[in-house]
Amino acid sequence: MALASYNNLAVTAALPNIGDDLGNVSLLPWVVTVELLTAAIAVLVMGPFIDNVGPRRSFEITLIGMAVSSGLCAIATSMEMLIFFRMLQGFGTGAIITTCLTCIGLVFDEKTRPWMYAVMSSVWGLMGLGGPAIAAVLVSTLGWRAVFAVNLPVAIAGGIIGWKRLPNKSQRDDTEPMDLLGIVLMSALTAALLLAVSDLHWWNIALAGVGVVLGVGYWLHARGHPWPVVRTAHFTGEQWWSVHLVGTFAVAGGTGASVFLPLYLRAVRDASETAAAFSVLWPTIGWTTAAWISGKLQQHLRPQIVAIIGTIPLTTGAALTTIFVWREVSEALLLGAFFVLGCGIGFLTTSALAVLQSQAAMTEMGRVSSAHQFVRSLGFAYGAQIAGLVIFAVVESRTGDAEGVRELLGDTSSSNLDLSTLEALAAGYTGALLAMTIICALAIPATLALAHGYNVDQISQDLVNDA
Repeated sequence: MALASYNNLAVTAALPNIGDDLGNVSLLPWVVTVELLTAAIAVLVMGPFIDNVGPRRSFEITLIGMAVSSGLCAIATSMEMLIFFRMLQGFGTGAIITTCLTCIGLVFDEKTRPWMYAVMSSVWGLMGLGGPAIAAVLVSTLGWRAVFAVNLPVAIAGGIIGWKRLPNKSQRDDTEPMDLLGIVLMSALTAALLLAVSDLHWWNIALAGVGVVLGVGYWLHARGHPWPVVRTAHFTGEQWWSVHLVGTFAVAGGTGASVFLPLYLRAVRDASETAAAFSVLWPTIGWTTAAWISGKLQQHLRPQIVAIIGTIPLTTGAALTTIFVWREVSEALLLGAFFVLGCGIGFLTTSALAVLQSQAAMTEMGRVSSAHQFVRSLGFAYGAQIAGLVIFAVVESRTGDAEGVRELLGDTSSSNLDLSTLEALAAGYTGALLAMTIICALAIPATLALAHGYNVDQISQDLVNDA
């Protein structure tokens, strides 16, 4: 999992050096975007693959694929070649995440799973702290290619430790053929949905329409196919849809709130580049801390109760971040509010996973887990995109030009921005946080739906028993 989290968090540190070396800097954002896109697609494909061949074979194949694609990225000689290899690496990233998540459901019992979710969260937290720093050191000493090459010894170490540790056989008695048409439709749907929220132009609206058409097309295809790549029931089934919404609202609201925090601190609060970069660790630390607390609570309480508890820090933290930015409260209090927000995400995501995998049949653990990870991936993307659209729309409406703010994302100094632009940026970020607070608040009815059938009398009795 460290491989996946590192490649999500650290590669951005190498982008300026990659642009200087390979040129064609207009394509540079695709080095990040294409990896996120193909990772989301791989998440879906790996579900039925794991169910068919078992976790051990899936682990071995994804580990080799990640190592090979990372090596290819390290030897790329053009921007186009690097983007193509990053596309391959994205498939490896999504496959690793899905394999790790599914293995938790297949290998561990219900009491142990919450602790394993906490371990996974800790890996992301550690890589959030160390990944960008490691990448920065590698870039400054060995060059940007080392950022990708370092994956090779990590993959070898993971292979030595885990090559024969996982269950060898599938839980199924038969093997389902891969749904190639379904994979194509879902891949196109994923691309359309993600690109539709990249900006506010007519073609974004057109892409949203294409996404709707592709969604309907896949739904019709899945109804008539005996082995669809993703069963629509795993999204819309009574025991699944509320679980998906809980996780999606939590990560969308939290991601959208925190992804532009460094931009705000650098431009408006005049924080150093280092301080701004490490500000995003506070929600990550909160997420990891709450994941461990959630694991402890789930030894005594049902995960549905833990999810209800988690809505308190989630909505409180989101509201406080909005108020603190609006009122220009001290950075210490603002970062504390982001820590509280991260705690809410940790509570909700781990408890939702616990409910999901406790209800999944062993023969469909891969499909169910991949369906949940897919909607969470869309939540990450949409949260960030919606926040960005709000910020740049406000700046555009107030100043008539948002390009100065966009340049800050490329490490341009905030001294180039005038006071009116900085005020517009602060207002835009406040608006984005308000939008994220609304999204976080939507987790409350979703959590109540998750607890449907687990009535108030049962909750009260469990709390009394625990006391």
